Amino acid sequence: MKIETTQAGRSTVVRLSGRLDREWAEQLSSTLEDLLQNGVRSLDIDFSGVTYVSSAATTVLAKWRQELSMLRGEVRLTSLPPAVNEIFAIAGWDPADIHSGSGGIDLRRSSWHSRADFDRSGQYELAAGGPQGALVCHLHGDPARLAKAPVGQGDCSTVLLPNNTFGVGVGAIGASYGQCHERLGELIAVAGCVAHFPSDGARMADYLVGGGQVPPRAMLASGLICEGDFSQLLRFSTKSEAEAVPLSELATVALEAVHGRIAGVVIAGETQGLCGARLRRSPAGDAGPIRFDVPAVRDWLLFSPERSHSMMTTLIAGVVARDPGDRLAPHLRPLGGTDGLVGHFHAAVFSYRPLPQRTVDLGRLVRGLFTGHHLRDVLHLLWDERGSAGVGETALVRGVGWVGPVIQVG
Repeated sequence: MKIETTQAGRSTVVRLSGRLDREWAEQLSSTLEDLLQNGVRSLDIDFSGVTYVSSAATTVLAKWRQELSMLRGEVRLTSLPPAVNEIFAIAGWDPADIHSGSGGIDLRRSSWHSRADFDRSGQYELAAGGPQGALVCHLHGDPARLAKAPVGQGDCSTVLLPNNTFGVGVGAIGASYGQCHERLGELIAVAGCVAHFPSDGARMADYLVGGGQVPPRAMLASGLICEGDFSQLLRFSTKSEAEAVPLSELATVALEAVHGRIAGVVIAGETQGLCGARLRRSPAGDAGPIRFDVPAVRDWLLFSPERSHSMMTTLIAGVVARDPGDRLAPHLRPLGGTDGLVGHFHAAVFSYRPLPQRTVDLGRLVRGLFTGHHLRDVLHLLWDERGSAGVGETALVRGVGWVGPVIQVG
């Protein structure tokens, strides 16, 4: 069996020859996975040289046909000899599916417009979301309290996290201080789903996927929750001459897209590497306030000396601003050395999955990540400002985003 790939216009052609038995079906699956990981979304699979197809192969192709359909891509099986065509018919494939591709709902290309005025490392396209989309940002707790004294019950608040919210902070999944205070750690919530890395010695992140009439709850010691609708959709990829797209550049694009001084942002992206940290201990425990001096900080924070989680899928949420105002400013930190740009972002890290580039259904995408993929980590994203000795900042390869102007902070 031979598997060869070539480029034909905007599609990739996979030419097969020989017997496509179970062993070669697995090899074909690996080839297709590599292509999707490299950003391929349009496939033509040429069967003109195939003499035999096993049921294992039809199963593999059905899997990747479904995967491409979810990614708003297309796959076409072409030049099938009569005997091979009969095997697909026996397996239940519709002839229209074999020859015309996966179909699926897609946005019209004309609804997107490129933005080349700030594309240093990335290529960007924007599309209008809700025409009246806007966000209200609710602040919780005092970030300075985390470093001054143990966090008490009066410092925490319970928040509801329905589908129309997203947020980040130091907190835990639960409804009371008694349930949560020993587990306070990095938390991210998007579209009714919550991820949290407990600081009580847990080795795995925890999560809760909402789906009923009662939304998830969390306890926050410090953080922010945005509520409302997005006004802009964003998709991005890395320019050919660049290694990756830095988070600060993405944040700048998002802020300029809404023509405001504060924006709420959710990004689903494929990672080049993340720069982040998470709590080892709860700031509400007996160990006292968080210490950021060396070497004590090592007992409080887990921080990698290099970018982590390369080639994973990540869900990032947060707020970016220029001139954020007195109330919001304590919750934000400088981003990527960009003059005046500040933000607060958390990331939930999942096992790799190619992401759709044209989706507008944030809720479906987020629930699919939580229910279909392994949650590996939850991080507070940082900018390491130590120059060549530091990690730098989070960088992504490609992805999609949702952006809305923050019109009120309360």
